[in-house]
Amino acid sequence: MELPVRLERPRPRPVPGCAECTRLGQLRKAAGLEGDGTTVADCNVLLRMHRTGH
Repeated sequence: MELPVRLERPRPRPVPGCAECTRLGQLRKAAGLEGDGTTVADCNVLLRMHRTGH
């Protein structure tokens, strides 16, 4: 049995009440609206790394 390969990870969610998570979430949203995929990806990485501090 072969399982499908999933290349995309789910988007990390900002932690409610965290100012840094909120800032990164807003930056990611604005970048997405502008079509700036690089900044969206960077924000996702930073949100994943930042979550470990909660």
